[in-house]
Amino acid sequence: MRLLLVRHGETDWNAAGRIQGCTDTPLNARGRAQALALAGRLRDERPQRLYTSPLRRARETAAIVGAELALEPETVEALREISFGVWEGCSWEEIQRRWPREFAWCEGDRLRRSPPGGESYGQLMERALPAVEAIRRAPGGTAVAICHSAVIRAVLCALEGMSIGEGYRRLRIKNSSVSELADLSGKKGD
Repeated sequence: MRLLLVRHGETDWNAAGRIQGCTDTPLNARGRAQALALAGRLRDERPQRLYTSPLRRARETAAIVGAELALEPETVEALREISFGVWEGCSWEEIQRRWPREFAWCEGDRLRRSPPGGESYGQLMERALPAVEAIRRAPGGTAVAICHSAVIRAVLCALEGMSIGEGYRRLRIKNSSVSELADLSGKKGD
């Protein structure tokens, strides 16, 4: 199955540059408009299946897309965003100011280190990669999975054999962007 990984529409926290992680924020007006425009872009892809993260911003995006494309979204728990623990709700600048030692420590090895009370990229990959691979191996033509930037970044890094740090430098995953997957034979990067 051809799989399109899609980042959810914009939220107020996205617009303000605040880290959401697992905080369950809703779409804002711009995010709802992005979801509607996304449905129009996806119409030509003729997806047969629609999957979504359980977080509200992804479910709202999937509901709008699903209504436009006559698809019922299926929730996949493993597609939820990475947990940033106590850093959620803060900007990257605020995190660096309030937790300089913890931030530097995590930056040194994002694959194996996590924010206080959060999740490492390695933990994210352990749950997300098998779920994405299972969706990709399902019969059918095209599927859409609406999820989050860290999930998409982790999958793309695995596919490209890229480290997570390199993924942060090279990949810009904007709200309502679409990334096509064909093969998950890559290895985890650190």
